[in-house]
Amino acid sequence: MAINIKKGLEQVLYDSAIEYALQAGQLLKERLGNKGKIQQKKNISDLVTEVDQLSEELLRGKIQEDYPDHWILSEEDCGQANAYEVFKNQDSGYGWIIDPIDGTTNFIHGIPHFSVSIGVVKAGKPVIGVVFNPITGELYAARKSFGAYLNGRPIRVGKESTLAEAVVATGFQASDFKSGSRVIQQMDKLAGKSRSIRIFGAASLDLCLVASGKITGFWHEGLNPWDTAAGVLILTEAGGQVTDQDGNPYCLFHDSLIASNGKIHDELMKTIKL
Repeated sequence: MAINIKKGLEQVLYDSAIEYALQAGQLLKERLGNKGKIQQKKNISDLVTEVDQLSEELLRGKIQEDYPDHWILSEEDCGQANAYEVFKNQDSGYGWIIDPIDGTTNFIHGIPHFSVSIGVVKAGKPVIGVVFNPITGELYAARKSFGAYLNGRPIRVGKESTLAEAVVATGFQASDFKSGSRVIQQMDKLAGKSRSIRIFGAASLDLCLVASGKITGFWHEGLNPWDTAAGVLILTEAGGQVTDQDGNPYCLFHDSLIASNGKIHDELMKTIKL
């Protein structure tokens, strides 16, 4: 792909990521009522559809055609077991971390909370993030040091300063008893201390809900890089804070995550600590 020198490479990558997300999102929207064959991966709540695979093929094809020197990490062709091996063996150049459908279970059941998630990283750090919900038409996008946007308009995290004012969200896989049990205990500790607790089922969009001030905090265990690469950048560019559940700086391979507007971060972290 010829690079527009006046724009700069990362602006071109940003524009490309948006274009790819819109195209994959249109595919998801067209196939919402025609999911095709549904396959079970590791367990009954870890599902993949023919549409996941078609969306993956579309995204991978576009990236490989336009940026043949860039590496790609995705859910459908990699999986959690060897994601780190793929990631650490890359050079310091650009890579794409993609989830062709984040929120597959929602997609299967016609729940309009799923997305195409595309993160571009350089030297292991996200520099571009795009999350698109094709049903609502909400396109979240960010470029490192250039802010975060929803459908082209700047977004910022909410101003809530206490947990009592905050709507927070979480999630877990129903088949992961240990993680589910921990989250239930954490929700019990939050009961009566936060305004409300929600489980939406698509981490990339949940991070964007925090980024746009619709909710104030989000925590989760067991996420993968394709769940968070785009959303974490969008959130931080919107003024938010992301750590692991012990308060350490977050990286894409941490097992736990807490995201917030920053003002309630410590209170949320202390409240859910087991």
